[in-house]
Amino acid sequence: MNIQTIQGSTHHKKSIDGIKVWPFIFIVPFFVIYLAFGIFPIIYSFIISFTSWNGFEKPVFIGIQNYINIFTKDPYFIKSIGNTLIFMAIDTPILIVGGIVLAAVFNSRMVKFRGAFRLAIFSPYLTIPVSIGILFALLFDWNSGIINKLLLAVGVVDEGINWLGIPMLARGVICLMIIWKYIGYHMIFFNAAIVAIPMELYEAADVDGATVFQKFIKITVPMLKPIAEFLIIMNIIWGFQLFDEPMVLFSGWISGGAASAVGGPGRSCLTAIWNLYDTTFGTQMQYGKGASIAYGVFLFIIVFAIIGYRVIKGKGKEENE
Repeated sequence: MNIQTIQGSTHHKKSIDGIKVWPFIFIVPFFVIYLAFGIFPIIYSFIISFTSWNGFEKPVFIGIQNYINIFTKDPYFIKSIGNTLIFMAIDTPILIVGGIVLAAVFNSRMVKFRGAFRLAIFSPYLTIPVSIGILFALLFDWNSGIINKLLLAVGVVDEGINWLGIPMLARGVICLMIIWKYIGYHMIFFNAAIVAIPMELYEAADVDGATVFQKFIKITVPMLKPIAEFLIIMNIIWGFQLFDEPMVLFSGWISGGAASAVGGPGRSCLTAIWNLYDTTFGTQMQYGKGASIAYGVFLFIIVFAIIGYRVIKGKGKEENE
């Protein structure tokens, strides 16, 4: 073996070693950041969930007492979970059905300017949550809200309606806000699925003399089922993450703080994450209890996501049989 051959093999070995080492060097910063801001907070919050700590004094270990308290003695934890489930139960069917209908309508060749309509409906999803909360506060405020002014102008009511001061109406405003924000997101997903449906199915239905409604019910809706299943699971996750919009809506910034209330009237709009925030950083300043609420909410997300998945898959098996 000559010197050139030895040098070539040595250079080849070094390049192979470089290929093995450098990819790991490049991904090290990602893992360092992820461990520092992702994994460590999760582990640390789980540890402090077993303590009584206000963030200033030394934490006191109390075992699982925080978890026992939030499920048995804290009236707001269960109430916040119940409010969240109410919002999901009302919004999810409307979002799924509305998304399918809008996607089908704007895929029709009879509708002009379909792209502009899709953009207009999808735009609220791109709006930051704080802006959405301010917008609906401007619309539904008792004293200066645009909705009350319109109703008074046309003579529908004699005095302004306290939309944000009555529990049932306040919940209705929250539901309307969620629908307005997410209906476009659902429409885009269903629109992509409709475009992917083979045209041969509709042509065969035309030969059989099927009407537009029959094609929609018998072809379009069944073909959209996988997307609907995905969006139902996502709605469960989003529902438990609802926080910014209702908090800004009830911050009372329009009426000088007069309408400010944690969780809305009678805490009827207190969501799971809002309760977590208020317990940890708001009126209570209990970091240990707040951490236990975070893991309690996480448990509910897992449970309801599994239930939703099993219900959907169970119905799918029954239909196939």
